Amino acid sequence: MPYAILDKSVRSNLEQERDRLKKDRASIIEAAVASATSEIDKTLEYLNGLLGGTIEPNGTAVVAAAPAAAPAAKKGRGKAKAAAAPAPAPAPAKKAPAAKAAKAPAAKAAKAPAAKATKAPAAKAPKEEKPKRNVKPSVPFDATMKRDFKGLTPAEAVLKVMTDSPKDTFTTDEMIQILYGSLESEKMPEARKRVALMMAHGMRKGAYEKVGDNPSRFKIVA
Repeated sequence: MPYAILDKSVRSNLEQERDRLKKDRASIIEAAVASATSEIDKTLEYLNGLLGGTIEPNGTAVVAAAPAAAPAAKKGRGKAKAAAAPAPAPAPAKKAPAAKAAKAPAAKAAKAPAAKATKAPAAKAPKEEKPKRNVKPSVPFDATMKRDFKGLTPAEAVLKVMTDSPKDTFTTDEMIQILYGSLESEKMPEARKRVALMMAHGMRKGAYEKVGDNPSRFKIVA
């Protein structure tokens, strides 16, 4: 319909409708940009979360405005096809600044306490071997007691002598003389040891008591 023949009221309505469509178009574009930006921010946040980065503050993506509709092609003679106007290439979106990877504080290497060197024990000096004494081999004691003590053990014989003379005291050599008589010098050390052990055993049992020293003298306990 030619613009010149439009009625004023119709023209006014058309102009209002045009203004309304322009406003709606701007609102739709703004809403689309906000929605797209939100989706991009979410995607970037997810990717940065996986890659260890962060989103820079106020980082927004630029969305190219939709190209204006190409004017309708005029009808030509015959079956002429309307040539589609090439759509302008969308403006490249600005690259969001690369998120700086948060540098993890360098872990301070814990100093391991220096292992204390254990002192090796000083090697003991070899002990000097003391010269071995020339110990004479013990002579077998095969002395026979007198006939008065026939059938008695040496301990029983000592007890008999002490019991028969309760007031007397005896040294080991005197007891040897009473039991065996005169012995060879080689047999005396073994005889003294045996008689001394019998005297000590009698003292532990409480049968004998020691009544003198240098030389030791023994008597039966009354």
